[in-house]
Amino acid sequence: MNISEIIKSEREKKSISLTELSEKTEIPEYILNRLENDEAYASQDPYGRLYAKKVLNFFGIDFKENKEKSEEIVSDSPSFQTKILNVVVNLVPHTLAVFVMMFFLYANATFFIKNPDVKVNHVVEKIYDNQKPNGQTDTQKTVDHIVLESEGDVWITLSVDGEKKIINLKEGETKTIYFNEKISFETIGNADKLKIIFDGQEVKISGREIIHNVFVDSEGVFYNGYNVLRGVPKI
Repeated sequence: MNISEIIKSEREKKSISLTELSEKTEIPEYILNRLENDEAYASQDPYGRLYAKKVLNFFGIDFKENKEKSEEIVSDSPSFQTKILNVVVNLVPHTLAVFVMMFFLYANATFFIKNPDVKVNHVVEKIYDNQKPNGQTDTQKTVDHIVLESEGDVWITLSVDGEKKIINLKEGETKTIYFNEKISFETIGNADKLKIIFDGQEVKISGREIIHNVFVDSEGVFYNGYNVLRGVPKI
């Protein structure tokens, strides 16, 4: 039994719907559905593995042990069953690809209607000013963190200095993220509910529920290759 089958089996044993599991694990329902139907995503994709580990831990199953059992079962299977499995594995991705494409076209429908609106506001600086004994401030400072403020439920997949993470924020929550080199946001869900505060400047990208290609370094907040703190060219 592979990871996808185990997740679905455990959920059905406990009579939990995908909606209920999404609420309990704080993982979007469409990702749970993909975990149950796309073994490659659940066992090989970096973010899929993170989500699968979180779900399996919720069911009290160790992710590493489960992977070993899955590999043992596949290796002990008769060659005839292996051939059948290979045929199924080759067919399933094509069907899932159509499903995933349709979902993302729907989720990003606003992309074909209007461009996202990027707003940058200055906020009151409270913690960044460092006064020298003589009353003068440092002329140089390196930004090493950002603050995320949520105005609703927001889910984020990101990489901080190369370490992949998943963050779920509820309405009114704030989270400070420190970095040495760069923060790369792979996906921000409900992006119009999120504010990114960088060195006393508030960045808000609205007009798009799901966005990609955002990263932060000591120079600023970049969206599609442009530093939004210096203005985004009109397209």
